Amino acid sequence: MGIESDFDSIPIGLDLGEWEMVLDEETVRVHADRVQWEDREILEKHGLAPPGISIDLHAKMQFAKLTWMKSAIWAKSKHEFLMPFRLGRRIKIRGKIVDKFIKRGKRYRVAEFETVDEEGRVLMRSRETGVLVE
Repeated sequence: MGIESDFDSIPIGLDLGEWEMVLDEETVRVHADRVQWEDREILEKHGLAPPGISIDLHAKMQFAKLTWMKSAIWAKSKHEFLMPFRLGRRIKIRGKIVDKFIKRGKRYRVAEFETVDEEGRVLMRSRETGVLVE
């Protein structure tokens, strides 16, 4: 299948599934190092992870569902941080495709994600627009 027909076949509302992540010390430390997070006191004294620790899973979720997609470029990204990510908690990220469009010959897809903790509290909402690279 070519990219045009693959793009055309993406249904609005496509469920990207649910991924889980445990915010253990090692996972949080690796992420904090990767993003060069300097405020380690918040982690060490208060047990809070860097905001947006789950954002890198959004792309993985899309590539796992849209297996024909080889590459994509973020065109726009909006995140609402509603509650802190706490060390030791299990979080779940759910996502779905909410829109797709063609602009100036480029194919875009829009996905929304919601991150909740193990008690069902919404920690973060995200809306991301990506350009499919041909």
